[in-house]
Amino acid sequence: MKGLSIIFLSAGLLVIILGTIILRNNNFAPNGADAASNIIVEKDIAYGSLPKQKLDLCKPKSVSGKVPGVILVHGGGGDKSDFLNACKELAKNGLIAITVNFRETPPPSWKVILEDNRRALAWLKARNDVDSEKIGAMGGSAGAYVASMMGTTEFENKVNCVENNFGPTDFSDEAWGEGPLYDEFVDKFFGGVTYEENPELYKQLSPITHASANDANPWFFTRSTNDQLVPRSQMTKMIDALENVGISTEFYEYEGTGGGHANNLPPLAALQLFNKRINFLVDCLSR
Repeated sequence: MKGLSIIFLSAGLLVIILGTIILRNNNFAPNGADAASNIIVEKDIAYGSLPKQKLDLCKPKSVSGKVPGVILVHGGGGDKSDFLNACKELAKNGLIAITVNFRETPPPSWKVILEDNRRALAWLKARNDVDSEKIGAMGGSAGAYVASMMGTTEFENKVNCVENNFGPTDFSDEAWGEGPLYDEFVDKFFGGVTYEENPELYKQLSPITHASANDANPWFFTRSTNDQLVPRSQMTKMIDALENVGISTEFYEYEGTGGGHANNLPPLAALQLFNKRINFLVDCLSR
């Protein structure tokens, strides 16, 4: 695989804390109790008129001119609070970040999920203190799918760099069709429409279909080697598609434990990966 950078680490080194399976007790301040001392956090800001269309905003106390922005997208069944620490940490690094709640019903949920996140992204870009030409997106599980869609030219208000943490990218992939999430996605995400009934819909809603030289650049992927929900091919096929059109990627694999996405690892490891993830966005948006 051209240019593929894969790093394997043991369970004693890394952990991932975002996505459909969330370590909700792992909501610690990564860099100490004073993490919020130089930032402002505003909660439950409306970006639309519906009850679910709320976001939390994190920004530095002192902002000069326009600074880069980041949108954070939780996994299926999650909540914007799942990304609050990431939101705060990005603000500590001089960025303006939002973590978003959005509708996941009624089926087919892809319509409301993408609509709400498109609206939230537009809200972020429209701020007079945000550089709309320097925007990153990070998500976990289903939220990583949304972040990946934001990174393609097919998505209105495209972002500049993408962080996909164990999220699906190709709904036409045979391994995905045989995986444990397929039936749930058929019922909820696609509103009961199977791949056999409408393969074109599945392809158009897959980020891999829209990979092009004009997409976000770079991309960062992470996944546990023991993930039971999202096949590894969802990462590697998307990486191949991006690199074939000249987009830079990094694939970071780790040996987690537990069910679902297998993200159970020691607290120190959580901190190390947390910082790795934050640093990717800070580095990308400081170019």
